Formats: sequence, C-alpha cells, structure tokens
Amino acid sequence: MPRLHPSRRMIATMAFAAGMTLGGLVGWNPPVAATEVTVSGSEKIIFDSDVSGCDNHHLPDSPARAFRNAQGKMVMFAPNFQNRAFVGYGFNSLKPDCDSRFMAAGKASPDLLDDRTWLQAIYTNDGQNVYALGSASFMPYRHDMPCKGRTKRTDCWINGLVTLKSTNGGKTFDYLGNPPHHAPFPPPKPYRDDRKRAPSYVTVTNIISWQNYLYAIVWRRADNWEESRNCLVRAPANDPSRWDVWNGTKFEEAATLTDAGWSVRQTECARVGPVGVSSIRGLVRDEASNTFITVYLHRIRKKDQPDVSGFFYSTSSDLKNWSAPKLLYAQPLRRDADKGEPFVAYPSIIDDDSMDRLYGTVDDQASLVFVRLMPKPYKDRWRVSRQLVRVPITIKED
Repeated sequence: MPRLHPSRRMIATMAFAAGMTLGGLVGWNPPVAATEVTVSGSEKIIFDSDVSGCDNHHLPDSPARAFRNAQGKMVMFAPNFQNRAFVGYGFNSLKPDCDSRFMAAGKASPDLLDDRTWLQAIYTNDGQNVYALGSASFMPYRHDMPCKGRTKRTDCWINGLVTLKSTNGGKTFDYLGNPPHHAPFPPPKPYRDDRKRAPSYVTVTNIISWQNYLYAIVWRRADNWEESRNCLVRAPANDPSRWDVWNGTKFEEAATLTDAGWSVRQTECARVGPVGVSSIRGLVRDEASNTFITVYLHRIRKKDQPDVSGFFYSTSSDLKNWSAPKLLYAQPLRRDADKGEPFVAYPSIIDDDSMDRLYGTVDDQASLVFVRLMPKPYKDRWRVSRQLVRVPITIKED
C-alpha cells in the first residue's frame, strides 16, 4: 500500500480548503515559500542492461515516466524506440517487462513521422484508458538517405510530438490519428536534406494535472541555439482533444483533434525556464507548497573556477516564471567523459508513494531517477551499457 506523509499532505489539504474559502480553486495560488531540493541518500540501481536486459537493445533512452494502472500497479517507462516498461508496486518491486508496448513502423518518409517513436509523457484518469505524447523521429541515416555535410548520425534528424492511446492499461498503444495526422506538434518546417539541424519539437516532460488542465513543457529546437527554447503547453484535463501553447501573454490554440486526426495551427511559443538551459526533462508539483519543480541537465561556468555540471532544478509558482538553476546532483555529462568513462542523462523526479495516478505530485521525500551510460570496449568498437538509477531526495521550504 502507498505510504503517506501526514504532516505535509495535511498542509496541502488545509491550503486547498483555504483556497476554496477564498473563492474557489481556479485562478488562486497560495503564497509560495522558497523550496530547496537536496540529495538525501545513496544511489540504488533500478535496472542494469548488462544484468537484466531482455536483449542487447534493451537500453533506457528517455526520462522515466510512470502511472498507476487500474490494478494499482506502478507502470514505468524509461524507453528506447521499443517502449518496454517496468511494472510493480513501487521502486523496490519494479520488474522489466520484455514485451514492446509500441513500435513505430520504421517508414522512410519524413513527412509521416513514423520511423521511430519514444513514449515520453503519459496521461490517464482511470488507469485503463491511457494517453501518451511520444517523441517521433525521422532518421535519414537509417534509410541511406542523403544529408548534406553530415558528420553525426543525428544530423538532419527531424522530430515532432505525436499522440498515442491504449485501452488496455498501457499494455499496447496505437497512434491516435493516422500518420501524419497523429502529431499535434509536428516539425515547424518541412524536412530538407541540406539542413543538418532541423527545427523540431524534440522532447516533452511528463504530464501533470493541475486546476482542470494537463500541463507539460516541450523542447522546441530551432536551427540555432539562441532561438531554441522550452515551451509550456496544456490540454483540458477531462477532454485532451485540444493542445494550447503559452505565447507569453495567453494560451493560444495549437491543435484540435478531429475525425481525420489533428488539425494544427502553427504558433510561436514563449520561452519558459531559465535562459541558457537546454531541454527540461522532468516536472512535478510539491503538494504542501504548491510549488512546481523542474529538473534538467546543465552546466555552470565561472571564470577561473572548474565547471559545475550535472542535474539542476528550478522552481515556480505558475509554470511560466522560473527560478535560476540550482545544483541538485553533480555528475559528469557526456562532454566530461573520456573513452570508457560513464556519464549521465535523462533525469526525472518521481515520488513512488504519490497518491496522484500520474506521479505528478511529490511530498517531502521523492527520488531523482536518471540514466547512467557506461561505454565498454566491444571487439573493435565501443558499446554503451546503461543503468537506470534512483537517488533519494528531500524537498523542503526554506
């Protein structure tokens, strides 16, 4: 059974009641205290691809996302394009399921966005009918297609965010809308083989439910770093058939689901989150303070001092205005690692005893969950095994 933290949840309940007394929940935000997030324990390995991987392709390649199914079990994804899951009643009982929950068709057509897809955001209100946003990539190198000036496999990739649905508790998913009409956030510009960095919607955080809406933060990549940005999106909680984007002044309709699939309007979204931060990967709400917390990879440089890199966090009271980055867990990033040295990626925050079906809320104890990549020599090349790791964190108000 889920473990409760009475003192913090009691505070959250009292705040909710006070808000209703002051005129209803919508539009009301209680005062937000400064929130501090710290590591409070040692690492524990949830999954090691060399030990319990289903095959050589079973490699965590995305931030961990979880929901509670209709049977009360925790279903957690940290998937690659095969979209396998872990199932249990909490971190201590999660086991890998070797069945693929969804695989894209691998089609060699950039306009379809049906090459490879990663499940990255999940919503359900009953644990049976489960919706997801997926990061859908077209990868020209896989199809021997040209890419002018290619130096990396990722050159000329193009990405959009697509919708999927499961009616069996997340055991299998299908696209919601037939390609290419499965994408409420398609690439802002058509594919070209002479553009190494294609404008794209690349990644999305987990979805959280708050004040009758579903919220997430998406990474909109431009063809240059300066214009790339994190954007806030939302959908009505009881009918996620419309997605809006925050344009800096208001939420503007971006896509509406029709019988033919998603009808999309090109919109310009405003930057949210600290300047200089790349894609935000995790988003939760602290129940007691009603403070939102994001987590992401980041590096801080100071003159005549060593770089500080690893997992950072920011806080907000309204999802639009965020605090400056604060270090949560110093770790080596990819550019820090020499050959054979491990590095980290894909952070998220999950409280496995959260009463929220989406695990979008946290109390004073939660976990930072991330992937550690470990290059190892293999014949005449390198292979990169991976671990899914969690470390306890404490959340408190200053």
